[in-house]
Amino acid sequence: MQIQDFLSRSGVELLYPVDSDYKPAYIPEHLFQRYDYAIRSNKEAVEIRILFLPDMGNAPHAQVNSYRMALHIGDNETNTSFTARELTERELTEVFNADWGRVYILKPKASFSMQQHCRFLVLHKENKGMVCVFYLFDKPSAAIDQRLHLLKYQ
Repeated sequence: MQIQDFLSRSGVELLYPVDSDYKPAYIPEHLFQRYDYAIRSNKEAVEIRILFLPDMGNAPHAQVNSYRMALHIGDNETNTSFTARELTERELTEVFNADWGRVYILKPKASFSMQQHCRFLVLHKENKGMVCVFYLFDKPSAAIDQRLHLLKYQ
């Protein structure tokens, strides 16, 4: 399925970063955690993966699904921790046009990514579903913050 199909079905607009060298990334066939689209910048040393989860009507709340996903992709070593914060009302309405959202920062399992860090943004909109965006990188930079607003609901 093409990225445009996922975007139109989910009611999501992708704000593709044109100020860097982002290009579509290869998606292997057999994955620990599937995703629908990925872009990578060699200049910024960031890979961004996007997973679209359409509204199924009977799925658990977005909060539960996001926490499950964070535990699933996050490293479970003894001394590993992760942080999470709810998006502010302003971010939800003005930036993402979403009903709910959260950002996690965690160390990903090696089976998910060889990069050291993952900033995991999850957005939900009633009757549209959930979108998970995984920002994978080794060294934190301002580019990560700039790319947080990569997509929004229409």
